[in-house]
Amino acid sequence: MSSILAIDSGNSNIKWGLYSDNQWLKQGNVFYKNVSILENEFIKLSQPTFIIISHVARDETKNQINNLVSHWSTKPQWLCASRFRCSVINGYTNPSQLGSDRWAALIAAWEIEKKPCLVISTGTAVTIDVLSKSGKFLGGVILPGFHLMTKSLLAGTHLASIELGSYEDFPVNTDNAIQTGILHCILGAIDRMYNLLLSNANLVSANCIISGGNASLLIPFFKLPIKVINNLVLEGLIIVANDALKNSESNFLL
Repeated sequence: MSSILAIDSGNSNIKWGLYSDNQWLKQGNVFYKNVSILENEFIKLSQPTFIIISHVARDETKNQINNLVSHWSTKPQWLCASRFRCSVINGYTNPSQLGSDRWAALIAAWEIEKKPCLVISTGTAVTIDVLSKSGKFLGGVILPGFHLMTKSLLAGTHLASIELGSYEDFPVNTDNAIQTGILHCILGAIDRMYNLLLSNANLVSANCIISGGNASLLIPFFKLPIKVINNLVLEGLIIVANDALKNSESNFLL
């Protein structure tokens, strides 16, 4: 039976999963500095038929992952965004400049929706991308996530420290003011992109597909139609891998 090992190597975490017979057999998540932990996980696995990887951060981490999968003879395929793949059209001026994680997430979102939608990732950075009715990625925005916004306040002000606050309509302490402000920034950007999508597609409503480690911080405040999909990038990697296996492709990625 064929199996696919998918790896999503992001700015902070490395998520992975083994997929076979239309289901996940195993999944895991480690902080990038603990990538060596994966050796103990991978050594327990039989050789995958296909290995597909999205990597967007450090060369050092890429080399570590490459070494970890090198004990199998299966050659890893490193995803790179292209002009077209799996019914999704890449509208970036330079298609290869689009991050492989965003590309995989868009492919997964289109497979889920098959209609206009927002694709939101809430990790180290927040990305808000737009898919049209034809499956075209029209473009999107990138902004700092919760940790980066907090870190920038500490770096640029005289605040000695910042504790995790909570939302208040009218915050009456600094920690809550910061947490509420960050929520307003991210939710406001989502609202604006949502309205632009509706206007562009002449719609009255569309779904927001949201994924990422900080999604749970946003979801309680969402007023828009929403679908929460865990590990959206991994889901997209599986779609790409199955497409490649079906068409007997190899070495089509970076």
